[in-house]
Amino acid sequence: MPAFAGDDFKGRKKDLKRLQDSTRSLDGWEQYRALVDASEEAYDLIDISNREARFALIVMGALNAVPFIFLTRGDAIAALSRNERIAMAVVFSGYAILLMFFILQAIEALHPGWFKPEISSWSNDRLDHPAGVRHFEEIIERTASEHWVAWQNVRLTQLNAELAVQIHSLARKNHAKHLAVRRLYLGLRAMAVMLGALLLLFGIFSWL
Repeated sequence: MPAFAGDDFKGRKKDLKRLQDSTRSLDGWEQYRALVDASEEAYDLIDISNREARFALIVMGALNAVPFIFLTRGDAIAALSRNERIAMAVVFSGYAILLMFFILQAIEALHPGWFKPEISSWSNDRLDHPAGVRHFEEIIERTASEHWVAWQNVRLTQLNAELAVQIHSLARKNHAKHLAVRRLYLGLRAMAVMLGALLLLFGIFSWL
């Protein structure tokens, strides 16, 4: 019986500790680990966006093979009447405009992007003001020895603040890339629809 009582006491003690852990604030090192995890997740999202953009380019290449083959068929174009060639030219022009839009969006989705950390409103008197030991723009303003000295004097709160600022910049970059990828796939759908209309129109003209 006393053994059961001891086990019950230990169980309640563990439950109390879990409750305290779930409601307490993170200490400095726990904040650091959580911020590093968030930073790695942000970089993973950037990689995912880049892979999605590259896949869209592969699909675009496959779609463009169809009109390229059609344009090399001089006999098929010559068999069309003047009005039919004009109609096909109009559809081709619309497809070319969509293709240009698609290429611009692909560049927007894949280019590195640049979002400077926003610390202008951060008072220099604060103890957690970022020390500039992680962001490349502030690192290259110092010599290698000055950069090392800055690392000797940095506080954990400053390091965590700088990580938080970097994550904020990465979030803005991810948002911009996400919007660009959405527009990219919207253009890809429009290109597929336009290509389908082009093939349907050519099929109707050939049958008539």
